[in-house]
Amino acid sequence: AQTKPVEMTLAPPTPEPSPTPQSGAGSTNNFFSGLAGMMKNPQMKEMVRAQQKVMLDRQYGSLSKYLNLPAERLDALKELLSDRQMAMVDVGMSMMGGSDSGRKQAVEESKAIKADYDKKIQELLGSQDYPVFQDYEKTLNERMSVQMFKDALSADATLTDQQEDNLVAAMYQERQAIPASSLMNNQNQDPSQFTEEHITELQKQMEQLQKKYAERAVGILNPSQLEQYTKWQQQWNTMQMAGLKMAAQMFGNKASTPPPAQGQTP
Repeated sequence: AQTKPVEMTLAPPTPEPSPTPQSGAGSTNNFFSGLAGMMKNPQMKEMVRAQQKVMLDRQYGSLSKYLNLPAERLDALKELLSDRQMAMVDVGMSMMGGSDSGRKQAVEESKAIKADYDKKIQELLGSQDYPVFQDYEKTLNERMSVQMFKDALSADATLTDQQEDNLVAAMYQERQAIPASSLMNNQNQDPSQFTEEHITELQKQMEQLQKKYAERAVGILNPSQLEQYTKWQQQWNTMQMAGLKMAAQMFGNKASTPPPAQGQTP
């Protein structure tokens, strides 16, 4: 059976936070609106496309092992994936600094874009290879995580192909076991949900899942690899949280105001 990856939508290049947070959400929104405007520049767009191709090569680098495709069809698939990603980047940029209604519309647009490209990819791959592609995409997050872990390993602790496949499969199984109510199961989240409270709760759930990953890794990795995996998990968690906090800043969301105590007026 094929092991499967997690869906992962690539984010647009992450800008540095505004150096003057005291100036308020308005200036932050203006900054990101300006960044979105820069994406209309053809040269900027080509640069971003080149960056996205590098990322896609890392995400889909091992896909050819599972598909029975001639070189020209594999190249055509890469072009479709690149076109899809750039369309997603455009939608992501339109969310920055926009209104709540505009952001919700962008979420719906991203769903429509994915559906359109899914159809195109299905037509290219055919009935035999398309299900394999779908299975692969389901574990994209796991595969990317394992690839990053592999990159961090010392030369004497390299993973075997079997270890890599087993780790991807174990992580995927644990993610699939997450309760339906978990925040991590909320795909295409409304950007307005990225409040401080939301991020704090999401962090707790992510840490619980990482603990499950570590428990499964015990039966897959040797002691040296396992020690490095634990350190890498800490770095990965820090990176994920930084991304979530950046998302909250991008969309100018604040902590929700707690209700007044009984007997008090707001």
